[in-house]
Amino acid sequence: MKIPQISVFMENRSGRLARITTALGNAGVNIRAMSLADTSDFGILRLIVSDMEKAASVLKEHGFLVRTAEVVAVAIPDVPGA
Repeated sequence: MKIPQISVFMENRSGRLARITTALGNAGVNIRAMSLADTSDFGILRLIVSDMEKAASVLKEHGFLVRTAEVVAVAIPDVPGA
């Protein structure tokens, strides 16, 4: 199945990830999955969230560059050994 993913471009500086997650939490957006790829200067945070449109809007309001795309997701059972 395809699901929406948000990519957030961010500086690799102290507190940036906290700023993003706090903004989403204050807006009532749940983070379902997160992946961060970084270099010494910047990072790309990829998120699967409960409300993609709301998350993108909130992050843009906080000055972050945001892109959305559909990605393939695979559901697996949440049991040991799966």
